[in-house]
Amino acid sequence: VAGKAVTTIEGAAPESRISRLQQAWIAEQVPQCGYCQPGMIMTAALLTETPVPTDAHIDAAMTNLCRCGSYDRVRKAIHRAAVVSGQAPAAKQGDRP
Repeated sequence: VAGKAVTTIEGAAPESRISRLQQAWIAEQVPQCGYCQPGMIMTAALLTETPVPTDAHIDAAMTNLCRCGSYDRVRKAIHRAAVVSGQAPAAKQGDRP
């Protein structure tokens, strides 16, 4: 990684505020044991390249193993973060996710 910028989970959001992704993580109650959370949040940076991801985009990006099986909540949190960013329309009653 010589000469490259590396962002860790600690650098994902400034200390003084929580990122929209972290807010969505909390709202969707994603964390269980914490084993996969840093990797899942870092991988969810796909929102920078795909601001309105489909479930297929999310599934392709999420290669981390989650012991607790929180994959559905991860998808919901990523969709929520896309809505919060103003990139995606808010879901209507009965819409997935």
